[in-house]
Amino acid sequence: MVTTATEYGCHTFIRKSTLKAGEMSSAFQDMSRLMSESKLTVTDVKTKRQLTYRDLDREPKSEVDIYSPSDDEWEKYSRIQKTVYNRNTGGWENIKVRNFNNVRLRGVAVRKLIFGEGRERAVRRVREIGKEGTFIGPELVGKESLYVEDESGSISFHKTFCKVQQLAQKMAERFNRRLLALPGVDRKNTLIINFLDCHVMVLPSDDSPTKFLHVEKMLDHTKYKKWNTNAGMVDKSSSSFEVERFSTSPDCPFTIDEIPQAFSHFTYINSGRKFLICDLQGVLNTKSNPPVFEMTDPAIHYRKMTSRRDFGRTDRGQEGIDHFLRTYKSYEFSKLLSRQFIKDPFKRESIESEDTEDILF
Repeated sequence: MVTTATEYGCHTFIRKSTLKAGEMSSAFQDMSRLMSESKLTVTDVKTKRQLTYRDLDREPKSEVDIYSPSDDEWEKYSRIQKTVYNRNTGGWENIKVRNFNNVRLRGVAVRKLIFGEGRERAVRRVREIGKEGTFIGPELVGKESLYVEDESGSISFHKTFCKVQQLAQKMAERFNRRLLALPGVDRKNTLIINFLDCHVMVLPSDDSPTKFLHVEKMLDHTKYKKWNTNAGMVDKSSSSFEVERFSTSPDCPFTIDEIPQAFSHFTYINSGRKFLICDLQGVLNTKSNPPVFEMTDPAIHYRKMTSRRDFGRTDRGQEGIDHFLRTYKSYEFSKLLSRQFIKDPFKRESIESEDTEDILF
């Protein structure tokens, strides 16, 4: 019996298959032949182009959580720049180095080996380094494309991801205001939703092309979870903590595990049914005050599919919206958040919503 592991983001799924010795040998030979003939490819669902995986080395599974900055598997950069995408101007704005996480910053170290990957991006460890070359500040992650076709030496690859994450944060702010305004809600303890800040680190080098990394804080991988996906899956499992109720009003009961799903549905209703934000993943941080869902890498399904590709390859349009609506069940909570009665989530009746044009583009 052979066991294979497939990774999606921070999750590893184990598949077991029963193969005899001869069959197993043949399988490995076929795999080796395919790998040597060409790199693995996937198809871009919008352009129908074949995308080719880059050659990337992965950290071994036995890797310990202690890393030395003297390790030769770290690339060091002393000339660094932090840039933030401005959704209003459609351009990038540079931020002074002093605004990084640590005032003692003298450079950045980027791990040569990746430790995770999603549908489109590989993830590396990133650390800020001080004057003596030691690690300072919190652990960070740097995200870059998995595909050869996206390696254009340009910062433009990161534009869509920053745009989507910034829009998700704007909608989260609207959602949090509605959530905390509900009757009987414990404002000090009710979890709110927050998407991580999105910025790109520009790392020039004398020996290689300039590297562009989408850098964020590292979330606790032991607590990492997906509450829903861009394919319509809704996680229905809950820990004992997640079923705790956060409202004293009998007219407004809800539990923690309902909050992410209600947020996705809220974005659909509040946007005037123009888009839905999903693929909600991250960490439930109960140590912060107030507690918070720290989320990253959301996806947006925009109702009208166009050639603009504003929301990237994970945008599945109305089909993606409908898949979520078929699996979402906590409509009572959403009715309260939307302050209206919604009989049928598939109906396209005219609804009263806040203006969304100012945050869409």
